[in-house]
Amino acid sequence: MTRGKPLSFDREEALNRAMELFWRHGYEATGITQLLAYMGIPRQSFYNTFGSKEEILFEAIQLYSAGVRQMLRDALQGAETPFDKIDRIFALWERMGSQEGGSGCFLGNCVAEFGTTHDKVAEMMANKLRAIHGVFAGIFQEAIDRGDLPAERDAEIMATTMMTYSQGLALISKTATNREQTRGAMDIMKRSLKQ
Repeated sequence: MTRGKPLSFDREEALNRAMELFWRHGYEATGITQLLAYMGIPRQSFYNTFGSKEEILFEAIQLYSAGVRQMLRDALQGAETPFDKIDRIFALWERMGSQEGGSGCFLGNCVAEFGTTHDKVAEMMANKLRAIHGVFAGIFQEAIDRGDLPAERDAEIMATTMMTYSQGLALISKTATNREQTRGAMDIMKRSLKQ
């Protein structure tokens, strides 16, 4: 059996660049010519490797989601209490907000752009966000079980609150908001989750 012709470009780097462009400008606003130029690959290589603009969007969503999961795992590594985990997540959000160059959350951007108009994207978004929600719900359930939070608290609702905070912070990061004000808002959010 013969092997296919080796790629003349770095596939992972090209995928990262596609994700950056979709993240910055949105999927619909990114034309194929612009995409090819930014990825630095010929048209035929693009279609041979990724299939279509839509398929590379799906891969970009998977890539971003995997990165977020890894960042969460790294941030929570060694945390001793649920509240310590919450603090670390907020610290991660603050770092991400300052590094993403005002692009917000890629998943949130996709939800805002597509809503429910694209079945596959909507399903992917729901699955990815559900997984993150599950991490948050686990943290709050642990806090309830330990007695750090009142027994009548609902871990699922608190996780939804945490998701709402995360997307609000991501949206704010897309504007020229005062960092001190953002930190102050984050402190209020953290306190509200620990009461």
